[in-house]
Amino acid sequence: MHKPFNCRAYSAMLIAGVFILLTPPLAQAQTILDTDGDGLSDVQEQSVYHTDPQASDTDGDGFSDGQEISTDYSPRHGGKKKLVEVDSDDDSLNDAWEIAIGTDLANPDTDNDSHQDGTEVGAGYDPLSPAPVKKEKTITITLKNQRLVYAFDGITLDEFSISSGLPRTPTPVGTFAVLDKIPVKHYGGTGFDYPNTKWNLHFTTGKYRYYIHGAYWHDNFGRPMSHGCVNVAYKNMERLYTFANPGTRVIIR
Repeated sequence: MHKPFNCRAYSAMLIAGVFILLTPPLAQAQTILDTDGDGLSDVQEQSVYHTDPQASDTDGDGFSDGQEISTDYSPRHGGKKKLVEVDSDDDSLNDAWEIAIGTDLANPDTDNDSHQDGTEVGAGYDPLSPAPVKKEKTITITLKNQRLVYAFDGITLDEFSISSGLPRTPTPVGTFAVLDKIPVKHYGGTGFDYPNTKWNLHFTTGKYRYYIHGAYWHDNFGRPMSHGCVNVAYKNMERLYTFANPGTRVIIR
């Protein structure tokens, strides 16, 4: 016995099929919609960068929001401020790191666990989970190309040139850990005297004590210059010093 053809049900199925076929492109269109033509989608502007999707230059500094993001400048704060120089939600985590880690740069407590994002990252905890989940911090130094990279949970937060030890006073190679942090230290020896050196991370003791530290006495980063320590420009060292904790892994290769 054949059931009668149900025209209404068939039409409903047909419409549902069309809806299913059209939904992904519509969702994609929403994702890539860029109302103000600044190179950032409306979704990015509203949920990531917290810029105005109706205005191509949110901070009114003459550069579009997309231009500023692509060159690591803040599209929310004028005055040619880099993303690493501003902290929109005042949670002790700069906007560049918030974007990299995936926290909300307009919400000081992204995971709503009553601990600010900067406090959690500083202590090595996941700022995206209300549970107390530890995340690893690493500092990696490559002597061949004189570069330092530091990362949180495998996410690079910064990278820059350093100066390691000269051939007669080499920097030790291996896997170490930050042993202690010394805000200001005096380095001295035969032919050199560097008082009031800021931001010193002690990572191993052999014949001498070795540090990653700020260096104000030269600007030749990218080539070996030191007596075995790792020299870092002051403009980079303060953030690295703040990032590191006793126990942070240091890899030198």
